[in-house]
Amino acid sequence: MKIKDIKIIDILQDGRGVGKADSKVYFIEKAIFGEICDIEITNEKKNFIEAKKIKTKKQSCHYKQPPCPYYYECGGCSIMDINYQSQIDLKKNLIKNALEKSSKIKIDDIEILKSKELGYRNKIRLKITKEGNLAYNKKYSNDLVEIKDCLLAKNLIRESLGKIENITKDISERYPNSLEEITIRANDKEILLNIKIKDEKIIPYIKNKYKDSSYNINLINKKENINISGKNYLYYNLLDKKFKISMNDFYQVNDYMTEKLYKTAKNFLGENQKVLDLFCGSATSSIAINNDHVVGIEINKNAIKDAKENANLNGLKDYKFIAKNANYIDHKFIKKEKIDAIVVDPPRAGLDKEIIKTIAKTKINKIVYISCNPQTLARDIKRFQNQGYKLEKIKGCDMFSETMHVETVALLYKLNTEHHLDIEIGEDELSEIDFSKDATYGEIKKYVLDKYGLKVSSLYIAQIKRKHGLIERENYNFSKKENQRVPNCPEEKEKAIEDALEHFGMI
Repeated sequence: MKIKDIKIIDILQDGRGVGKADSKVYFIEKAIFGEICDIEITNEKKNFIEAKKIKTKKQSCHYKQPPCPYYYECGGCSIMDINYQSQIDLKKNLIKNALEKSSKIKIDDIEILKSKELGYRNKIRLKITKEGNLAYNKKYSNDLVEIKDCLLAKNLIRESLGKIENITKDISERYPNSLEEITIRANDKEILLNIKIKDEKIIPYIKNKYKDSSYNINLINKKENINISGKNYLYYNLLDKKFKISMNDFYQVNDYMTEKLYKTAKNFLGENQKVLDLFCGSATSSIAINNDHVVGIEINKNAIKDAKENANLNGLKDYKFIAKNANYIDHKFIKKEKIDAIVVDPPRAGLDKEIIKTIAKTKINKIVYISCNPQTLARDIKRFQNQGYKLEKIKGCDMFSETMHVETVALLYKLNTEHHLDIEIGEDELSEIDFSKDATYGEIKKYVLDKYGLKVSSLYIAQIKRKHGLIERENYNFSKKENQRVPNCPEEKEKAIEDALEHFGMI
């Protein structure tokens, strides 16, 4: 069925346009913000209709010619065909609408710190074809589009893509379909390659051929990480400090904007405090924001090792980094460590509501919340409001130009009262929140079944989500019977579920 003259009034985080007609909402592939177009319906769902654009009737005033030759196929960018100021305006509305819908907070305007439009990413992740060619996923698809360049990447990465592809092609020529994906990470001088392999038989060949490579090459298989040449880490300079970032450590992808992000958080936090940093990673945020007097909690043991090394590198005197899940903390721990303020930078899924309750039981009255997902940030602000906190300041940071993703920094203060309501958000309220690409269990099951022919249980999905920090509670979906044995997710299904989580943008 075709519908004519739909105006595109908004953009989803995956780049699809949003249009309305006859009280119905349409999510439209390849539609540009502000244009009027004809569409063809592809799928009707309960609350919206999926469609694709078949003709532009009136071009958008926000349109710009995308500089990337792969843009209309590649899923790496979603709004490169919109001028930069309009991108900023869309992200303002994304944050404002999320806050108003979830926590009933109305903001007339919100500042978004601007970035370089291109050449900002210090890390990209590419698929590897059977023949060894580098590729991204196509828009709205698991199919691949081969690329020779990525305009979002730093110059050092762009200049090296040809040589890197020579390596993957060489390996694939001898062992076809043996490589899965490659993560390319760069500082100002060096490149680190993490190559995910499918076949262990290729390891001796790679060790022998590339042991003296000018790149820092590491292989990732099902059992271990193997260093082939150079190091398995890089050093980065940030706010006059130096940080060791290992191959699997989290580090913000935009060097230029990371400084702006942490300066904003530092300004919100203030001086002369002891800070608890939840999801601290390798402590870049802790050290950059507070200089010293930090306690960090992070589930990744290797990241904690780097956090301690980074503390020593930067001359910290008062620090403690603990390899635990974020729900390890309680009010006794916070009191014992004499914490004055809390910084949180959780995954896209946001904070577990039990952690919010734990924080609220303490006398901590200042929380700096760094978020990459406006919807879950808004949900968590609502939960903090129900525990007696107030949103004091908020600012956006455009860490991801040419996409609909945006980083946000919020300052929450505990109200000077013991009289507040302890309210849970109901299912009806949750159903109104747009969690972007955070998929339901049913959607994950369908994806795995369609792609791999495997049936996976909610328990298995929960185990893998917990592994990646998307679920905090240890008793999630566990049987209440005593001594109940909980089966571990089989390796094949674990891999399939992780692919689904990546597909839906959750990891």
